[in-house]
Amino acid sequence: MNGHSQLNRLWIYRLSRSVICAVVVLSIGGFFWIPPTSVAYAIDILLRTYLIFLGTVMAHEGIHGLLGPTRATNFWWARVALLPSMVPFTNFRKTHQLHHIHTNIPDKDPDHFIKPRHPLEIPFRAVAMPHQWFFWLWKRGKVQRRDVIELGLNYLGIGVVYSAIASQVGFARVFWGLAPALILVSVLLWVPFAFKTHEGFSTGSAESRSHDYYGRFMYWASLGLSMHRVHHMKPQLAWIELRRFVKQRPRDSGFTLLPQRDTVDASHQGEKR
Repeated sequence: MNGHSQLNRLWIYRLSRSVICAVVVLSIGGFFWIPPTSVAYAIDILLRTYLIFLGTVMAHEGIHGLLGPTRATNFWWARVALLPSMVPFTNFRKTHQLHHIHTNIPDKDPDHFIKPRHPLEIPFRAVAMPHQWFFWLWKRGKVQRRDVIELGLNYLGIGVVYSAIASQVGFARVFWGLAPALILVSVLLWVPFAFKTHEGFSTGSAESRSHDYYGRFMYWASLGLSMHRVHHMKPQLAWIELRRFVKQRPRDSGFTLLPQRDTVDASHQGEKR
């Protein structure tokens, strides 16, 4: 890696870590503000939902080694990024690499769980998604003693943080400020960025297994998570480096208020499961 590349990489580390710090301070610090009205409470929940979402995106960067030069640095920053979501990094770390290796392959891709048998299952599967990872790993004998210890310590750390907050603002404030946000963020994260980005669940060519969203809005709103196909093809690129791959929606695609994906024609998607 040359000097210019090293400087760019250091700048990216600092940018992503700054995002993590902002997310954690705002999402956790927000508990110390008591919303005076129902409208203020709704704003509090929506803001915390989005901050939790951004934290999971940054933790995803850590899994791919994009938060620092060492494995330990990446893992610690990723754990901090997941504090607002209360999701243990252990499960995410062990399953996400398998998702990349076995994308859309039933029984091999841990994230294939999001594919519903009926559309009504989608929100329930979204909420259950990060919690089913441990049982998915356990069932396949991929949980080792050190993983259980790490998981226990991870939950202990989360418990200590939120117990300390609850001791200052009350359990009710923490529960009602967190529970609705966790449900909402599950849908916000897993439906558009796990189900829709793999809809069709192709097991054909690598580029046909995922979809990108068109447009800069989706890119910036998701900090690059919208560029899902490119990420699968180039997982070594940080979220800010995916910016150059963003495509605008084709003029002849018709009017819609919903975000559109750069889907591959079904005839080129290969085998579907």
